[in-house]
Amino acid sequence: MNKVKNFISRLAAAVIAAAAVFAVASGCTKEEKTGSITDISNISLPGTFRGYYGDAVTVSGSGFIDGDSIVLQSTEDSSVEYVAAVTAVTGNSLTFSLPDGISSGEYRVYVYRAEARRLLGRINIYITSGITVPDKAGCNVKGFVGYNGTPIPGVAVSDGISVTTTDEDGFWWLASDKRNGYVFISVPSNYEVDVVRTIPQFFAYLQEEENVTEQCDFNLYPADNSRHRVIVFTDVHLVDRVTDRSQFQRGFMREITSYLAECRSERIPTYCIALGDLSWDTYWKSNNYNLANYLDDIQGLDCAVFSAPGNHDNDPSISGDDFRAAGQFRQIIGPTDYSFNIGDIHYVMLDNVIYTNPQGESGTSHSYETGITDEKLAWLKADLALVDKSTPVVLGMHVPLYKSPASDGSSSYNFSGAEDLVAALSGYDVHIITGHTHYNYSITQDEGIREHNIAAVCATWWWTGHTNFAGNHICRDGSDGGYKIFDMNGTDISWRYKGIGRDDDYQFRTYDRNSILISKASQCPDASDTDFSTYVRGYDTASDDNYVLINVFDWADDWKIKVVEEGGSELPVTRIRDYDPLHVLSYNMLKLAKDQQMTFPTSLTSHLFRVQAASATSTLTITVTDEDGNDYVQTMTRPKALSYNME
Repeated sequence: MNKVKNFISRLAAAVIAAAAVFAVASGCTKEEKTGSITDISNISLPGTFRGYYGDAVTVSGSGFIDGDSIVLQSTEDSSVEYVAAVTAVTGNSLTFSLPDGISSGEYRVYVYRAEARRLLGRINIYITSGITVPDKAGCNVKGFVGYNGTPIPGVAVSDGISVTTTDEDGFWWLASDKRNGYVFISVPSNYEVDVVRTIPQFFAYLQEEENVTEQCDFNLYPADNSRHRVIVFTDVHLVDRVTDRSQFQRGFMREITSYLAECRSERIPTYCIALGDLSWDTYWKSNNYNLANYLDDIQGLDCAVFSAPGNHDNDPSISGDDFRAAGQFRQIIGPTDYSFNIGDIHYVMLDNVIYTNPQGESGTSHSYETGITDEKLAWLKADLALVDKSTPVVLGMHVPLYKSPASDGSSSYNFSGAEDLVAALSGYDVHIITGHTHYNYSITQDEGIREHNIAAVCATWWWTGHTNFAGNHICRDGSDGGYKIFDMNGTDISWRYKGIGRDDDYQFRTYDRNSILISKASQCPDASDTDFSTYVRGYDTASDDNYVLINVFDWADDWKIKVVEEGGSELPVTRIRDYDPLHVLSYNMLKLAKDQQMTFPTSLTSHLFRVQAASATSTLTITVTDEDGNDYVQTMTRPKALSYNME
């Protein structure tokens, strides 16, 4: 333990030095100068550097001269800068020392010369412990996990295949084939890690060949997060088309930023989980927009975002190699399969997309299969072996475990090998969170497992809110585009679906079937009769049967619904599987009117209910009660017209 004590002494000295450096950085460094340094060329800056204060960082390039100085500026807060001492200049490089007190994070690296400065590039810096972990025979990766030099025992560490834990000194060792290119920790309960551009730094990229032993350290910070919230979102599909980025910023980003501020004022730690299809492989090349650009668009979120890959997050130029196709995700976002703990909940993220893409970049399908490979399943079992059965598990994947349910709530597995996954989860209280479908449904079929399939942030791929479209934001099942908020208090878990721009208690929409009559002449006169009759989904027929449709977006089998007609009569409620009329109007009809490809037509949903009133004009009081006994009430005045922006 002498090494740990020495580190603490060094850290104390570094903190004193850091105060001086920060004071210089905040107001006394060289002011920004005009001009440029044009005689430096062939610049190559390490993208990532792991080390301790005083360690040497070398920038390759010709044209550096004695007297050049280096300043590191935080990309998160440009007012935070650190002056780095230049220790060597050669004909093809410049070397500087990692400044005392600098925090882990991403920095812009500037060279200053006289009255000019030049940006050399960006570097991700990870401060290691300063402790040398002894080698262990047969192990080629090792490290230290602690809080400012104080070891934290029992922390799970993995390379995505093998799993080990830290000993009483905070030391760990692994024999790794280094195939994944990283190691990660399962962040323990009541600790957090640094966050760089929304990415939590629970993992470290490996730099050496398999035959070279390397050390990766993780510094944790205490956090009282037994009570916490998680914002789960999926299917963002940002690719700089159909005003997606502007819709995303003024809708989702503005709303989540405000909500995070509210959570901070309540002193409730809040995190995000993204369940894949962050971008869209089809457009990576043609629109010059990929996962790195997605990170630029979400960096305004002031919280950690834990992500799983979707089928559209794979490299479209790669054919027949699922592992290589996920390489962009691993390098830009991070691990594809991992776990972490927040408070009393164990979280697991799994990649259940097997990218095949036989035609490569020239193809159009970018096809894939769904499943959990044997390797991933073995890792999951090893991970869960360290988790007590009394600990609730939240498992995030992109593609759902179960298919959309029938009108009686029954379902079946959605991919081959699902039984093995369910068996691995046996004995745990499990909430599975998934996306992919762009609609909502909840399944409680296997004992101990509840799946929340969550509708998309992009709704119908940003179409209905696009310029000259419906002006709403609606998914294929009629749910508003949105996300789900989970509130965790110890082992108690509650949740609600939140439509973007909607109040918290807006959980369903009602339709007066008597007032729905979609005509070809008024909506899409130039469409073919065949296309119109196919995509109008039966809403071109008038009705005078006094039926009312109720679309309960996040319906689950333990919810209840009660409808009372004016005068006090309670009406029988029937669950049906049908099409949402507002989506038919907002997408199908407008696509036909504009003679555009019908890529994402209205889908069948079984969270739709029907009642028959005695009168065509009576007022109905509809009460939907969720699993926690919360009532959501709407008073429906009839007749009620179908329109783009109806409540």
